[in-house]
Order: sequence, then C-alpha cells, then structure tokens
Amino acid sequence: MISFCSLRIQWFLKKGTQETVPKDILSFYRFKSEFDCEDLLGKGAFGEVHKAKHKLTKKDYAVKIVRFKEVEKALREVIALSDLDHCNIVRYHTCWLEDSGYQGDNADDSGSSSESSMDYSFKYLYIQMELCDTDTLRVWIAKRNTQNVKKSLRGSKRRDETILQMLLQMASAVEYIHSKMLIHRDLKPANIMFGQAGEVKIGDFGLVTAENDDDAENLLERTVYKGTPSYMAPEQSQRTYDRKVDMFALGLICFEVLWKIPTGHERAVVSCLVTIQNCT
Repeated sequence: MISFCSLRIQWFLKKGTQETVPKDILSFYRFKSEFDCEDLLGKGAFGEVHKAKHKLTKKDYAVKIVRFKEVEKALREVIALSDLDHCNIVRYHTCWLEDSGYQGDNADDSGSSSESSMDYSFKYLYIQMELCDTDTLRVWIAKRNTQNVKKSLRGSKRRDETILQMLLQMASAVEYIHSKMLIHRDLKPANIMFGQAGEVKIGDFGLVTAENDDDAENLLERTVYKGTPSYMAPEQSQRTYDRKVDMFALGLICFEVLWKIPTGHERAVVSCLVTIQNCT
C-alpha cells in the first residue's frame, strides 16, 4: 500500500510546485529531531543521501534528501518502493517534507523561527530507507577484475557458488518487480547493492514505470530515452517497450559478473547497441 504521505505529496505535485505546500504534510525539522546524521553516503544533482541513526531505536537508516524541483523523480521511487516487499530490494520505510535541507550540526539552527515567517515555496522531500552502505556490484566487479589469475583460481568452487546465489537473487528481485506490473528501467551494477548479510539489494527506483501506463496523469507513465545507455535495450529509445528491457540489462550484468570485462567497457557496449538497433 502507498503511504498516506506519498499520496498527499503526489496530489500536491499535480497542483503544481508554484502553490503553497500544505502545512499538514510538512514536518518541521523531523530529521534533526529524530535522527543523528553520521555520514554522507552520496551527493549529486538530485540531492544527498545520509547515513543516520534513529535516536529512539538506535537503528541505522539511509535518508535521501531531495530538492523539491526533483521531487517528481523521487516520488516515483517512493510510490514503487512503498508497494514492494522483497528481501533483495532496498526496503522503504517512510517519507516526509521539510522546509529546508540538512545543514549539518555546525549550521545555524533556524528551528526557532516562527511558522508564519517561513517560505513554503521551496521544500525538500526526505525518504527513509534501509541502509546499504557496503560496496555496490560495480565496485565488486572492479575489485574482482583486478585480482591476478592465481588468486582468482583459489577457492573457485566456493566463489562460483557465491556468484550463482548473487545471480539468482537478482533474477528473483526482477521477477518480483515485474509481478507488480512495474519496469525498473535502470538496472546496472551501480544500482545493485549488498545488505549487511551480503545479500543482493536492488535500489534506485527513480526511473521505474508502470507496465500498463494508460493513465496520462500517472507519475509512473512511460517515457523514452530513460535509463543508462550502457544497459539500455535498443527498443528503450521508443515508447513501445515492456519488461524485456529489464531482462536485457540483467543479461548484460550477468555477463559482467561471470566474465572479466574491463570496467571501462561502456563505450563499446553503446556502440554495439547502436549496431543492434540499426540492424534490419
């Protein structure tokens, strides 16, 4: 079930970002009051991801902070993750809006400001998720590819069993996503992480789309040219594609995991995809 907060934010998005954010879906400084921020896990054009410890439960989480102008992409992720419950998919917990991004403990604390003096025209979406702060599959592949031949041959049977389990977990997660009538559209090693017990965790559902997108107002509606070119199926450059684009990407990932390929192979893969697309 999609959380009430997600539905309220989705409704507000349809009204347009120029309107005032309703105060009943805005949480003032919830992040600072409920969490101790420990590490910055990542930062990009969309916002930031922090490792944070919940003050009451003492449990660690990943909290993604997204600027409101990028919130539609983030809300795709919230809508998808809130309806997914699989051991190999990053678990979503909750989300909320605040009137500012996280400034750190040394920043001026504006929490004493009155509600009436605050500008509600620009907000931040906070997404609380399961913490996966170990290496991504991209890093795992790079490390494995730097091993010398003698070292890589040791314990090969045990390594093969580990790889087989990884591939089975990826396939299980993708099958589950498709059973929910969703297409991930951005499967790649950088979006596959590992849980604390070493299990595969598929994340980053920012480009997820509904397989049946007849509703033009659906935030999960189909778009073209979405994904990472290195792992995109040729038909993904058009609007008419289905879940098989995920299977295409998964096949490329399996190939990388099973065979040593230079980590800078992306340009060659893109060239290959162009060749495939132009075949008649």
